[in-house]
This record gives sequence, C-alpha cells and structure tokens, in this order.
Amino acid sequence: MGIGNPVFFFFSIFIAAVILMYFFRKHYRALIVPSNLLWEEVMKEWQASPWFHRLQRNLLLLLQVLILSLLMFALIKPYTLDDLEKKDHVIILLDTSASMNASKKGVSHFELAKRDIQSLIKDNKGDITLLGVGNSISTVVSKESNDQVVFNRLENISVTNDHEDMKKALRLGEALGKGSSSVIHVYSDSLLKADFKEEKINTPIRVHNFIPDAKNVSLTSFGVERSGTAYKGVAVIENQSDELQSGTITIYDDKKEVISNRLKIGRGKEAVIPLDELPSSPVLKARIDFQDDYREDDILTSVQATSKPSVLVLGEINPFLLKGFQSLGVNVKTIEENQLKTGDEIIVTTKEKWKELSVTNPALIIPGPSDKSTVLTTDVEVKGDDPLLKHVDFEKVFVEKAGSIEVKGLDSSARSGSVPLIQKGEKNGTKMVVLNLNLTDTDFPLHPGFPIFLHNAYQYLSEDGGFIGYFQPGEERTVSLAPGDWDIYSSEAEFMKEWGQGEWFKAPLTPGVYQAVQGDVTKYFSVVLDDREKQPGGEAFSMDPTEGKGEEERETIHGTLSSWFLMLAILILFIEWEVYRRGNRI
Repeated sequence: MGIGNPVFFFFSIFIAAVILMYFFRKHYRALIVPSNLLWEEVMKEWQASPWFHRLQRNLLLLLQVLILSLLMFALIKPYTLDDLEKKDHVIILLDTSASMNASKKGVSHFELAKRDIQSLIKDNKGDITLLGVGNSISTVVSKESNDQVVFNRLENISVTNDHEDMKKALRLGEALGKGSSSVIHVYSDSLLKADFKEEKINTPIRVHNFIPDAKNVSLTSFGVERSGTAYKGVAVIENQSDELQSGTITIYDDKKEVISNRLKIGRGKEAVIPLDELPSSPVLKARIDFQDDYREDDILTSVQATSKPSVLVLGEINPFLLKGFQSLGVNVKTIEENQLKTGDEIIVTTKEKWKELSVTNPALIIPGPSDKSTVLTTDVEVKGDDPLLKHVDFEKVFVEKAGSIEVKGLDSSARSGSVPLIQKGEKNGTKMVVLNLNLTDTDFPLHPGFPIFLHNAYQYLSEDGGFIGYFQPGEERTVSLAPGDWDIYSSEAEFMKEWGQGEWFKAPLTPGVYQAVQGDVTKYFSVVLDDREKQPGGEAFSMDPTEGKGEEERETIHGTLSSWFLMLAILILFIEWEVYRRGNRI
C-alpha cells in the first residue's frame, strides 16, 4: 500500500470543521402554545417511521463526514502493489542464457521462470509481449491478448546457452512500453539493483530471480601443452559457494578415463591442479564433480591440433608477401634451413629452396630472383569457383611476366595461354600452392583482392591442421573448408547435421567437442561457454519510474484507487440529499 499525494491529509481540517458546526448549531426553547393540532400531525409522522427520525439528526452529520473523508482519500491517491502489476501492456523478458540451467531440487531456473510467467499471464487482463533474451533478442509474441497463444509459444522456448544482452533487451522493453500503461517483468539471474543507480527508468521493472544463492563450483580453465614427448596440463577450479566443497576432477582421452583426483576447495577459493603424464590424444576432456546447483560449467576440453599454424619464411621473399600474411594476424617467422622441422607450419619459399627440403610441411612456392621469366601475350583466364580465387577478381590483375615454375599433377587456378600463374594441389601427400609470378612484374599487391588471396591460400594450406576453432553456443560465422558437404558429429559420435560450403556455419547449442567429417578427413571444433556464464547469481528487486531520476520532478503514480473513492463520494452525496429532503418535508 502506498500514498501518492500525502499532503492532502490536511483536508481533514474541513471534516473537523463540520463536526464543530454541529456542536454550535441552534438550540430550541420549550414554550406554551394555544393549540396542539399541528403537533399531532408531526407525532403521527414520527410514529409512522420512528427509526428514521431517531437517526435523522445524526445521520446527516455522519453522511457529510463520510463524503468529506472519501474526497480526501481520492485526493491523496492511495495505491497498492497489485495495482502496479495490472497493466494494459505486460512486457516479459526471459533470459535464455546458459546460467539459467542452474537448478534447485531437480528443477532448473529456466523452468521455474516459465511456470511463474504462466501464472502472471493468467492474472493479467492486458496485452502480453514476450521476448527471449540471449546474445540476440527474439520476439516470441508481441501485444498478444490470447493467453493460449502465449502459453503455446512460451512452451517452445528453450535455453540457448549463450550470454544474454539484458541491457539491450531492457532498452527495447522500455521502447515497446512507451506511451502506455506498461510494466516490464524480467526473469534472469544476471541483474543487480546496483546496476541501475545511474539509469533513468521510465517503466516499472520487476526482476524475478528464483535461485539468487545458487551454489556453484566452476572449472574455469583447462589447458594442455606438449613438453618433449610428453603432454602436461593444468586445470583451474573456483569454488563460488559459501561453504567448503569436496569433489573430483577426472581427465578423459577420446576413449577412456586417464586420471582422477579427489580434492577439497575452501569457500570463495580457487585451486590450480597440475596434470602430469597425459596421453597423446586428439582430444582431452576434463570433468569436475561437486554437489552444486549448476553443472553446465563442469566440463572443458583441449584439442591437440593446430588451429592457426605459423608461416615459416625461407630465402629471399618479397616484403609485400610477408606484410600480407602479417595483416591476417598470422605469426610470420624467418628461419634457416637447419631450424626447420616437419610439422603443421606453412613454408613460404622459392622453387630452388623447396627442392632442397626434406620435410613434408605445406608450402607456398614462388619464383626465385634468378628464375627465368616469360612475357605474357594473352589475357588471364581464371578457373570458375576456385577456392583460392574466391572474391579476388584475379582476371582484372595486370601481369607482365610469369615465372618458369610448373609442377605436374597440380590444378591450375589461373593461367595465361599455356602458362600457369597459380596452381594448387598435393605432391607426395604434401599440400602446396604455386604463385608463378614475381610481385614486381604485376600490380596484384595493389588490388584489394591480394590479401584475400593470401587468406584463401593460408586456409587451404592449413586445412590439415585438424582444428577449425572455438565457437560460442549457437554462434554463426563463415568457415573455410574444402568444398562439398561435411557431416557434423558430437563427441559421442552422434550425427548432428550436414553442413555445406557457402552456408553460414552455426555451432551447436551444447558445449563440447565436435567433429566435421568429409570422407577420410576429420576436423575438430570446440563449443565453449562464455566465461560470464560461469557465475550464476543476481538478485530479485523492483524499480519504479520515480527512482533514478535525481532532482527531476517525481511523476504521479498511475492506476490508483482515487476514482473508486470519488464515485463512492458522489453516491453518498445523493443519499445525503434524500435524507435532508425527507427531514425538511415535515
């Protein structure tokens, strides 16, 4: 219960004045009269309705005091919290992030929120707008008055496991509620009232959090590196609860359990667990097992594959080429021949140097300074849909001379007559790209397609690294793989979907390691939680429009009980008039 205009309590002075007037009203004197005929008529009337005349003297006073009291209550504008909940437009923001999987007694925070939303919808008589809030905001229903439609759409919402953008959602909610009697209900575990100290609130906000004190032990980090012929790792575990926690950490390779350690972590403490003598495996998985309320952050994986190999430069190479690779964020190293070892690193060298090498690294080969060159007399021809020249527009490049490199068994991506300019393919099981032209004999480095060509060549040569990269749940982005369809499998070898080149690659919603398979080629990628989703918490609170406005004028509160008091006062005024009329009729 609240009061909108408490200053009008001073109106009670008028009530006291009316009562005082009755105390000082005229008093009559007893007199002797010559006849009582008139008084006999009065007595007959009195006897006909004795109860009314007994009350008549005080009833007018009571009715007048009641009218003034009701007018006073109408002016002070009393309201209740229930009045603020019953709005013409209810906007519901439902958090679909990973931390909403935290549970109490086997029921997740997300399911508790959906149950409460159903009760809210049943009690509301206005329109409903429901937004699902993850990394992106989805409109489930907009200003829907049919409760059954809202129930059906609500049932189909699921957790997206990404991180919610709740501030953006609140701004959208206030924009949707502008100009109407609205209220925003937020179901989330990410908001604190302190976050709104500097915010200007225009619409009432009700934040619901059903598990504000969730116990959580989080596996915050897990990494593995090669040390000689052995593998070593480290795991970091954080106890975010207010009590001592006991549990285990277990390491698995792609087939079986490898290591299991039992440990205790004090409240609010962090434990660093060294892991020695790990096996060589494409994938190593760490899992913790503690008695907590949130299990989504209990597993992390480490993929033993190179996702972004370095570029190793041998010999005298044009600086345009080196700067182009560096602009891609690639680690470029200039080394000597005796420093080169077989691995996933990409070699950039001349034809003469490449012939002297005994390693099987993927390579980009260019003409040397002393190589013969051939003046071109025909236009450049480009092979259609070649992955090396995608978005490059190589046919617009001017090439004066070409080198003398031609490796048999490779496909020509671009040529001038019978002279190959760009080749790609495999030689003795080793991937290679041949750029058969000196950059000083062409304007290729001046074209916007030059860094794109280097990116395509780098992706082509690094495909055998085995690791595509890390993704957030549901993240969409382009992925450079060999043309054709790829089958996506979970770590349990369960088929997920088929993905084809040219489509946006969308990562699965469940964290873990996945495989992209095409024939005999297998690529790994990992779906990981956002670090901000490893700390469930937040609180429940309410914010009214009058808060957070500094020295601005406070707004009046809508939806008060004033109209009811005013209508009741008018009704009693008519009753008071009838009482007064009947009293004067005699």
